[in-house]
Amino acid sequence: MKKTACSISFILIAGLWIGGLIPDLQAKTPPPDAGKLIALIKSNSFQEADRLAVAFLKEKNLDPRILAVCGLAVLKAGRVEESETLLNKAVALAPENPEAHLGLGRIARIRNNNDAAIPHLEKAVFSASLHEEALRHLLQAVKERGRVDDLRRVRALAGERYRRDGQSLPSWLEDAFIQVQVRKGKQLFRMEGRFERIRLPLAHRDSFGLRMVSLKINGKKEYPFDIDSALADFLMVSPQLAEELGLSLTGNATATGVGTREARVRFAVLDKVEIGPVAFFDVPVRVADIQSFRGERKGLLGTGLLKRFNVTIDPVKEEMILLPLDRPDLLAADIDRKAVAADIPLYIFDQTVVAASVGGAPEALYILDSAAATNLSDKPFFAEHIRPKLDPSRLIPGGIQGAGGAQQTIHVDGVPIALGPLVFPEQTIHEFSMETLNIIAGRYTAGLLGHPVLWPYRVHMDFRNGRLILEKR
Repeated sequence: MKKTACSISFILIAGLWIGGLIPDLQAKTPPPDAGKLIALIKSNSFQEADRLAVAFLKEKNLDPRILAVCGLAVLKAGRVEESETLLNKAVALAPENPEAHLGLGRIARIRNNNDAAIPHLEKAVFSASLHEEALRHLLQAVKERGRVDDLRRVRALAGERYRRDGQSLPSWLEDAFIQVQVRKGKQLFRMEGRFERIRLPLAHRDSFGLRMVSLKINGKKEYPFDIDSALADFLMVSPQLAEELGLSLTGNATATGVGTREARVRFAVLDKVEIGPVAFFDVPVRVADIQSFRGERKGLLGTGLLKRFNVTIDPVKEEMILLPLDRPDLLAADIDRKAVAADIPLYIFDQTVVAASVGGAPEALYILDSAAATNLSDKPFFAEHIRPKLDPSRLIPGGIQGAGGAQQTIHVDGVPIALGPLVFPEQTIHEFSMETLNIIAGRYTAGLLGHPVLWPYRVHMDFRNGRLILEKR
């Protein structure tokens, strides 16, 4: 059995108890050099890469490759629309530039369009330096689209690329193919059933504000699944549930999230997942021994499932409503526009992500986590933009309880969080290093926003048009 070196990102903050600045690149900007910028991107220095890209973009008549890599750096810093303009300009000048196609492929995935992403990512695979990132996104896009036989084409493309460097396929790629090879000729995530609205009752788990729904698995019985928009997967299940279902496990990886303990991850495929009148067949899942499962037969429902619908979560009526993705008009008809408190862009960087301003800091991207009981601020961002404004007496030692167990933090109460025009005046934020989570996702987020900014409202996620709409209840 091969051991996979990659980590899988998920976050579940189920409980809470109290208990060097980036170098100034404006002083002396080196001549534009794509290699220097790529080195920063590959080292996951997203903010430093962005600052260098901004400096390079002041130059006129940039080489197309430099323009493309600048666009990629801007994308990883979270400015999607600005990045798209730069990348399209690079492709107009150099149609086969792989770095530009990598950026455009990622933007298509952010907009929930794998069909548009795949042709870009296939061209990006032949990047001299960023081919592994391109392959990861190509593999995920093809897997989500579901045609198992298409994965063999990805494997052949990957083999050709690695042979150029005299290398064999990495184990994370081999494990991904092993997971689904028994489903040869089938369609992963095949969806059957007609519907206009699926209404699922919401249940509570303890006092931490988690919402869960019940799903019928493999035609046997219903099991509880926490709604976790910070999980990129379709579903994740506990080892106890996997054992009861008799799943055949493959692969071996680790998962990193909030907490100090890594969780072992295996892979399996469910025959059938039933959600009201709709059923999904041949569904790949991860099996992880995370603290949040508490040894129970249960799972997590992630963005990989949510984004196949338009979604309303109504905490007052205690229901989640799933509507057809290609019928945004049905979602619009359910919203009282006079009661809308916020209507802001919703991005899918695998997880749900939004732009917000925390504690008066500059607007930045934050993971939106429906399963988190509190909010996080990245340590360097907190140190630069939030801590200097605070009386030291407001910084309180405490901690958070996550999927990886307990973790000590410093937190502050009474912090305003702004989502567009909507301000939440009295929020708690925890200083927390986002470095590992950002590296896994390949982009910078300044923190995480939990369900305290969601459940006061009727929450609409328009995955067709990329909008988060919060409606007064």
